[in-house]
Amino acid sequence: MKKVNKIYVFFIAAFIVFMCNACDERENYDSDLPSSLNIINAMKIGETSATIDNLSGVINVVLPANTSLQGLKLDIASPKGVTTSPANGTIVDLSNPLELKTNFNGKIRNFIINAKVLPNQIAFINEASSIEGIADDDIKAIAKWAQSTYSNDFIYIPFNELTIQSLAHVNVLLFYYDQEGSSALPQAILNKKNVITQFVVEGGKMLTGGMANTMIAEIGRDKSGLLTIKSNGSGGVNNDIWSIDGGVNFQNDQRNSPVFNFTTIISTDLNGYFPVINGGFKEDHNTMWDLGPLLAAGHQLGQFAEFQRLYGGKVLATWSGVTDEAVAGIIEFAPTSVYAGTIIGIGFGGMEWSMNDNRTNVYDANIKGIYRNSIDYLKTK
Repeated sequence: MKKVNKIYVFFIAAFIVFMCNACDERENYDSDLPSSLNIINAMKIGETSATIDNLSGVINVVLPANTSLQGLKLDIASPKGVTTSPANGTIVDLSNPLELKTNFNGKIRNFIINAKVLPNQIAFINEASSIEGIADDDIKAIAKWAQSTYSNDFIYIPFNELTIQSLAHVNVLLFYYDQEGSSALPQAILNKKNVITQFVVEGGKMLTGGMANTMIAEIGRDKSGLLTIKSNGSGGVNNDIWSIDGGVNFQNDQRNSPVFNFTTIISTDLNGYFPVINGGFKEDHNTMWDLGPLLAAGHQLGQFAEFQRLYGGKVLATWSGVTDEAVAGIIEFAPTSVYAGTIIGIGFGGMEWSMNDNRTNVYDANIKGIYRNSIDYLKTK
């Protein structure tokens, strides 16, 4: 066997270590320099962040409803030494795709900026031919509230006129349903299930209230099978204050959600709950999710995280006073690879829109606030 010169081996090893360190230093030195794939770090158009695909050279931005595509300011973040044309801070017209040219040390890269404005309409749907023809007092009350609140952006669509064409300019679809004696949705809206499915699949947003939560499962978005707390009785006098818990629990506190973004109205009580109805006659109408099976199955993540993991739904509020916190009454279903639109379902029976005994519900503003916050949040998604 040949003898190996130990001194020679030592110098070879030392040289390899030196070269590796030099490579690391060189890589670190170059890491902040722009390449063809990181020439644009970030971009805002107006107040909206754009999505940048450096590989394809395409920049997309979805702007809020009613935004004018003219007179928009570019806010471009690029590595040092990169220049752009149009330059950072330029006021541009994005009515048509805009070419953005970048330059670094004489290397040119072109991007295309595409802008889309969200549709503006808030649509309320019901079986009646007009709002005045709605039979249920709660449904009529919320329809009139939505019409007053969203004014020129509001439209009313009877079930028999619901088509994908009638929803072409709709941003958020509001569907609230309530009745006594049955929690089933009318066949007239079930016949339009494919229309609503397509609307949400293509990115339309939806807010369901009361018994309308069933539609989330009907269109296939809620596959949990846990929407089982349903009641449709006549109700009676109850002098308690009913509340919902937006805190959910210490690990899943959702009180900072945009849904609970209250300013001037009554928000939480001393326990951190959102009161929704005062003492008096109350309808016995609920359409809520029972997360008990997730507790019973012993899931380590807890019922809220497990529901979100399995079904893509974030629990925003539970019915207060239920010690195991397993009754979910507000859930946000996030977009999936199939359904591009977001859905929020609100199913608390105490969130009534019309008092049967004609009293004033001192917590009425909380109900309207939660619904308006939900719609305004969905409008931006």
